[in-house]
Amino acid sequence: MGAISRGSDALPAVEPFSAEPQPHMGGAIEGKPLGFGSAGYVVLSYALAARVLRDSRFRNAALDLMEQFGITAGPVHEFRARSVLMAEGPQHMRLRAPLARFMGPNTVETIRDVLRDILGDIMHGMSGQVPFHTAVADPIPARIYCHLAGAPTSDAPKVASLSARTLSLLSRDRSLAPMILAAYDELFDYLRNLFARKKADGLGSDMLSFLIKEQEAGKLSPEELLNEATAMLEASSVNTSHQIGLTVWALLRNRDIWSRIRNDASLIPAAVVEATRLFPRPGIVSRIATESIDLDGTVIPQGTDVHVAIWSANRDPERFERPGEFDLHRERNQPLTFSTGAHGCLGQSLARVEMEEVVRYLATHYPNSVVVDDATEVAQVGGRWLVKSLAVDLRK
Repeated sequence: MGAISRGSDALPAVEPFSAEPQPHMGGAIEGKPLGFGSAGYVVLSYALAARVLRDSRFRNAALDLMEQFGITAGPVHEFRARSVLMAEGPQHMRLRAPLARFMGPNTVETIRDVLRDILGDIMHGMSGQVPFHTAVADPIPARIYCHLAGAPTSDAPKVASLSARTLSLLSRDRSLAPMILAAYDELFDYLRNLFARKKADGLGSDMLSFLIKEQEAGKLSPEELLNEATAMLEASSVNTSHQIGLTVWALLRNRDIWSRIRNDASLIPAAVVEATRLFPRPGIVSRIATESIDLDGTVIPQGTDVHVAIWSANRDPERFERPGEFDLHRERNQPLTFSTGAHGCLGQSLARVEMEEVVRYLATHYPNSVVVDDATEVAQVGGRWLVKSLAVDLRK
């Protein structure tokens, strides 16, 4: 990494979306918490990352990313422009409130029993080498979505596919634009049909019924109802399935950690947090400066892209002692994997519970399982950690 001059400042050169593994492990580079590359500014340190993510003057870049794919008008563009991701201030709180109320601690905790049943169903009779990512990690979040949304379990494969195809935006591969547009059109049709079935059959206690009741009470417009439900579905599966796979991969490869978890299940929540710190699926969170902003002596011009490198912040030695080590007793372990501030991930508690129950199920039913290295490929691509394949030898 060389240095790129930006006015009077010399910032380290960082390419956050490089297809190559990141040579920098984490934190500031030569004392600089901010870098610069072809995509814009890159936030490297934990402290500066948390500051940017909590600063409302940096808005979400999701709409701009969509426009870079050539999606500049039409229903998909309108959905993103009006979504909770793009809203700020009172409007953001109004749109976020229904999902936040439904996804409270009580709802999340009651999901544990549902998860155990789902895991028992998915993994019943499994033994020996299995493609864990596709056979286990992929179906779980989609099945949970169907439970929460009051959709048939048979819809889970469609839900997983829609989540994966719509969020292909994050790959930044513009050739995928036609596929992404088609996926959103399919998603909109799916939800409209699901709404109609729910209204015809009678609303229940599920999340979509809750949102429909909010709309009928005048708290959401019909367009906002569809947007809320769309945001819920697109975020429901693909990132969580990869984070489940990454967590299982990290824990099974560290035999000392795995042995301690097998002997003491109370360590599982800490193990999940530490795994998500070291191997965060959302490696980059992108923002845009809405005005000129001074970040530690560097003035970020209005309209400039600022990319928060979660993978770097999570391994910042100024925030985490021995950041590359897996520590089950790490104090103040609050990684930025699920972001922070007003736009922190609404589903983060649910995602953690999903990971915890997968780990608990393995430790209980397949305590001697191991990763099959020659059939597994885990990589950091474009800043994101992802599971290309994960084979696990399930051993009781």
